[in-house]
Amino acid sequence: MSASTNGDKNHDVDVIIVGGGFSGISSLYRFRKMGLKCVVFESGSDFGGVWYHNRYPGARVDSEWPYYQLNIPEVYKNYVFKERFPNHVEIREYVAHLDKVLDLRKDTVFNAFVNDCSWNNDTGRWTVKTEQGHTATAKYLILCSGLLHRRHYPEFPDLDKYQGAIHHSGFWPEDLSTKGKKVAIIGAGATAVQITQEIAKDAAELTVFMRRPSFCLPMVQRKLSKDENRGMQLYYDTLFTQGRKSPAGFPSRRLTQSVLDATPEEREALFEDLWSRGGFQFLMGGYYDVSLNTESNKIVYDFWSRKVREKMRPGPKRDMMAPTLENMPYHFGTKRTPLEQDYYECLDQDNVAVVNMNEKKMKGFTEKGIAFEDGVESEFDIIVLATGFDSFSGS
Repeated sequence: MSASTNGDKNHDVDVIIVGGGFSGISSLYRFRKMGLKCVVFESGSDFGGVWYHNRYPGARVDSEWPYYQLNIPEVYKNYVFKERFPNHVEIREYVAHLDKVLDLRKDTVFNAFVNDCSWNNDTGRWTVKTEQGHTATAKYLILCSGLLHRRHYPEFPDLDKYQGAIHHSGFWPEDLSTKGKKVAIIGAGATAVQITQEIAKDAAELTVFMRRPSFCLPMVQRKLSKDENRGMQLYYDTLFTQGRKSPAGFPSRRLTQSVLDATPEEREALFEDLWSRGGFQFLMGGYYDVSLNTESNKIVYDFWSRKVREKMRPGPKRDMMAPTLENMPYHFGTKRTPLEQDYYECLDQDNVAVVNMNEKKMKGFTEKGIAFEDGVESEFDIIVLATGFDSFSGS
């Protein structure tokens, strides 16, 4: 899309919206429907918010189609998603479709970083300013500035000494090639899982540094046809309504039965069925007391561990990534459970190493890589920081 914007420097409107991601787009659409005049200030050069910036290898949503979209009929009636879990490229294509259908651009100022918001009690209006010199006044101020935009850089010792390439997952150069390189990934959360799946196929050597493993679930990705998209669109309104009534935003239903009240055979059959469905079905569609009862949780974890350990060869990597029940590192479902496609198979490759940073303590960075307290220094061409965002006080 052209990055042309509303070029006015001064705006007198009913509503000022800060942020051009999904929340900002939805707000603009709904306030327009109310007959209100709006202006959107977006710091990036196009719509999409976090999906404008998230372009690291393997970046994709883990909310399955058709739920990761806006419930706007004039938008979804003519849009065809390609995959059950769209990647970052497809999400930006969808955002461009939103812009085209709703003509969002005429009320949006891009490359406009808001740095001042003040309220006048006498006039009952907000005044908002940007670093680029824009000024807007309005009765209503809507902050759609998100919570995944302020990148978190841990205070690693001597990080500034490192002379190789270092990239945070939230600020990834799209032309970066890891082919034939020695790469380190610091982190093992949802973003690191997606990056690892891609770089492991390309890099000469990949080292994953982690504090604790993620309990990943199978994504079960698949292609979608135009006919499947069209057929489901008649049910969107019902699905969206039920999703809003659910605890997690998806129209799913847990059993009212306890894990402990089912026989081992019944449990195994249900677990296998949910596992094969993919997505968050295993997390959301099971017994009601998985997060309430330690013994129930252990039974679920044991199944998860056995399924994952089947994907990896016996050895230290398997024991780190999927510990047996006796060594369960934390309760299942109490931390984010990322979705994976071939994460464990990639980790099991000979060119991939996993380092437990609780056991192998980092001393600090060097010009060529990372030094450890045991005197060993590892050299890398590229270091990837999958260290997340300052998503609470930072936003």
